[in-house]
Amino acid sequence: MSELKVRDFVFGDGTPRICVPLIGRTEDEILNHANLIRSEINRLDAMYKDHPELRIAVIEWRTDFYERVGDLDKLSEMLTKIREIFSDRILLFTFRSEEQGGELRHDRVGVNLSPIMQTAIESGCVDILDIEVTRGNYKIARATTAAHAANVTVLMSYHDTRNTPHDEEIIEKLRDMEILGGDILKIAVTPKNEFDTRRLMDLNKRMVSESFKPIVLIAMGEKGVKSRFKCKETGSCLTFATVGQESAPGQMEAADLIALLKNQ
Repeated sequence: MSELKVRDFVFGDGTPRICVPLIGRTEDEILNHANLIRSEINRLDAMYKDHPELRIAVIEWRTDFYERVGDLDKLSEMLTKIREIFSDRILLFTFRSEEQGGELRHDRVGVNLSPIMQTAIESGCVDILDIEVTRGNYKIARATTAAHAANVTVLMSYHDTRNTPHDEEIIEKLRDMEILGGDILKIAVTPKNEFDTRRLMDLNKRMVSESFKPIVLIAMGEKGVKSRFKCKETGSCLTFATVGQESAPGQMEAADLIALLKNQ
């Protein structure tokens, strides 16, 4: 698997990069959460100053929580403010659709998804753009091409909020993501039991050796927690943790996750 560098962080080198979601419905809520995350980053950086590989690397702004995401001027303004707070970290822009487990039902925004993505790309603030593989090949190709033209990395994603698909189905989706131009390939599923989680972790380990792209397979919920901190074992390039608020079931507090990773 080839390595991918974004800012000062490398994906696919065997070290899982830590991502924290930034959440809020209003500007004040978003900025308050951003400042809380910034304070925790500074505290953890100082605590683990001899372990730079344990730094929180990625801030994922979950724009599907933001009540004014359809206002492109406000969206651009918020991106600038968030970028200033996290000038030394990777900024991941995510608008999670309802069908993929997103927070809000933005019927009025659905038709404006392309302008929202374009605004993010053209802002100069975003390092990685999340593109859902369910969007349809034409929309995916347009968004991926625009992102790459602006030197923005594409994280292609798929979420199953009910089940853990068969291995063959997961592999097929990863291949599709690779063909469609994803730079980082992410699939999150919902395990029914410990066996599902172990099967997913074993598949992650296998696909890391077979794919040319960094991969992250996540088992969500309480039954899947192991997949979030055993990522050195599986080769997963990315793991998600929280500071204050979680964006998906099963996410651990960043400080707890880092302590576990340090002891592996």
